[in-house]
Amino acid sequence: MKTFKYISSLALALAGATLALMSCADEWDNHYNGHGFDSAADAPSLLELVKADKDLSEFLRVAEHVGYDKVLSSPQSLTLWAPIITSAQADSIINLYDEQKRTLVTMPDGSQRNTKDKDNTAITQFMQNHMALYGRSVSSVYEDSIRMMNGKYMVLSSNSLNGVPFLAKNIVASNGVMYKLGSKETFFPNVREAMALNSNTDSLAAYYRMFDVYELDESSSVQMGVVDGEVVYADSVTNLSNLLYDRLGFIQREDSAYMFIAPTTELWKREYEKYSKYFNYVNKMENRDSVAALNADMAIIRGRVFNLNQQHNNYEDSLINTSYINNSAYYGLNVFQNPKAAWNPETNEGILNGLEKTVCSNGLVYIDNEGRIDPKLTFMQDRYILGTNMRHRGTPRIMVNSEPQAQVSIINRTSRDSIEYNGQIINFKDVLQEGNYVEIAPENYQNVVNRNSSIYFYLPNTLSGVYYNVYVVMVPAFANNDGYSEDQVRPTRFNVYRHEREMNVRSDGTTDPNEDLEFARPNLDNRHILSLPEGETHGSGTNFETTGNQVDVICIDKAFHTSVSGMNAIGTVDPALRYRLTTAVRASEINNNLMTNIMRINRIIYIAFETEEEAKAYQLDLSNINEYREQ
Repeated sequence: MKTFKYISSLALALAGATLALMSCADEWDNHYNGHGFDSAADAPSLLELVKADKDLSEFLRVAEHVGYDKVLSSPQSLTLWAPIITSAQADSIINLYDEQKRTLVTMPDGSQRNTKDKDNTAITQFMQNHMALYGRSVSSVYEDSIRMMNGKYMVLSSNSLNGVPFLAKNIVASNGVMYKLGSKETFFPNVREAMALNSNTDSLAAYYRMFDVYELDESSSVQMGVVDGEVVYADSVTNLSNLLYDRLGFIQREDSAYMFIAPTTELWKREYEKYSKYFNYVNKMENRDSVAALNADMAIIRGRVFNLNQQHNNYEDSLINTSYINNSAYYGLNVFQNPKAAWNPETNEGILNGLEKTVCSNGLVYIDNEGRIDPKLTFMQDRYILGTNMRHRGTPRIMVNSEPQAQVSIINRTSRDSIEYNGQIINFKDVLQEGNYVEIAPENYQNVVNRNSSIYFYLPNTLSGVYYNVYVVMVPAFANNDGYSEDQVRPTRFNVYRHEREMNVRSDGTTDPNEDLEFARPNLDNRHILSLPEGETHGSGTNFETTGNQVDVICIDKAFHTSVSGMNAIGTVDPALRYRLTTAVRASEINNNLMTNIMRINRIIYIAFETEEEAKAYQLDLSNINEYREQ
């Protein structure tokens, strides 16, 4: 396939690059013999050669109009493949150049600027598509891969350039070598260029432009001379870098192979309106609106870039995007099953089927107007936090002699794989993530009796405007390998309090050691106490209860509609949602070995839904309990 002909020929180009540079001078000297020139100074310039050939008059007209007559007369060594073109073709290229020179380009931030020559397609797709740095001649038996000035790789043989035959070859110039072509070369866009050339993907092209950074490549630029001690360039070559390349894939590299499922501008608008509500940040956040807009845009394109070299079995069975992580904790994310099957929005199978396809010099572009990238497979992920992860938990404090002290002791435990209890085999390995859990017990101090234990869990990367179901996985006393007694196998009762980060930070000077001015007031917990969700059987009212003799997966919050986002697709944002679990056990229940005030927690699972109906209807499947991603 032509797409990969350039890619496969790159190896040949790289292998021969060093040899070509070493032998360049020798070959160059050989050109003068038989052409009537004793040295490079005797030969005409490339511009003079073009002017002397009437067949190239229309090509000359284009070169002069776009300013490339200066490049063709510069002292920089070049190779020119000058094509014979019609006056209509020349007019079309000139008109394109002029139109882009006077047309203002609107950037994603709303600013406007003129198209610079380095971005003008009349130059990048025509002039630079027929030129290369350094003089290159061909022999009777020759084939190599040549990098053109626009970065494209073409196959140069003894008789043609990329299949377009020579009318004349190895024409010596004072500043290079000229070939004469019977027709112009076809411009073959890469994935990045293809999105800019398609009018249906304007928003995508604009988003990428926002991250473009150009730096001058002095070694590849065409020098015209030195003025006042400064090098002046007839054509300055710049290297383009882009933050999105590092994050999503190097879709501009000619030696790569990428696929992009590109959203149309119409789809971009629909998804931006939908996704922007997921990034509603607190008012104190610096550049709040800009960050929100940036992340809504990022949510649209993340998951749409695929490195073709990383696919298996020609992606017949599945397709993984560049955000894929090969780790069991990220099972199922950024993976699309049966991509070539019939499109099924319910299962996300067949994401490629029926889409318009463009073959590029370094891969493929598919045009998506339906929204085939499911956010549940990319940024709207089902997640969990381990109880043993100190980054996402907090310890409430109590006042002891006017000093705040830890309310509980926390011990990390390791579970056994399985145990036989009451005639049943309990397999902890099947349902406990990483086989770890945290044991939370109340701390007692002199003159202070603390009967109940309590702990905070902070949920990172939650989105605003979605509905969350939150579950806690609790384990019995005998989960640990250490010995235990029967009177330790007791249930516990606990209350749950939800706190969401507040849009406006308070400054009321409170001295409450549990206070956090960015969250809803913990000292007003009764306003945030949760009741047992409908369908949950572990307790009643505001009391949640474990069984004490098995692993319990308890839904502590169902279909909670969030208002503040704690997720940033570019950087880091503080968690916007936390839960406090506090035991609610009476002294008599503890003394009579009826209940325990110790909580043993493996993890907190939280699952996002786009609608309230989905959240309420959802039942957590224990067989898939290990599929949720850790944060």
